[in-house]
Amino acid sequence: MGRPRKCRCICSKPRVTRFLPENGGQGCAVIGYDEYEVMRLLDFEHYSQEQCAQKMQVSRPTVTRMYEHARHQIADALVNGRELVIRGGDVLVCAHLKPECAGVVHCCHREEAQNGEE
Repeated sequence: MGRPRKCRCICSKPRVTRFLPENGGQGCAVIGYDEYEVMRLLDFEHYSQEQCAQKMQVSRPTVTRMYEHARHQIADALVNGRELVIRGGDVLVCAHLKPECAGVVHCCHREEAQNGEE
C-alpha cells in the first residue's frame, strides 16, 4: 500500500479553467489545480523546481512528476485539438498574501487587492 497523497499548497485557483479549440475538438485533456500551479511557478514566475517544491510544500520529485503530466496533457490538447480543463486535485488554497510572496509581482492575492476583490 502506497503513501497517502499530501495536500499541495497553491496560491489560488486559476480564473480561467477551460480552453476550447476553435473547431470544438473531441475529448478533453485535464490538469489539476496543483499541476497548473507548478506550470505557473516554473514557467511564468521562473522558480527553480526546488523553490517551487518549497512553496507548494511537496518534494522536488513530486514537482517533476506534476510538471511532466501537465506538459503531456497540454501537448495532447494542442496536437489533438482537445479541450483543456483545469480542475481538481488535493490542494490547499492560500487564504492571504504570505511574507515569502512580498516580491512576487504576479501573486494572485496582490492582483486581487489591486482590483479591490479582497
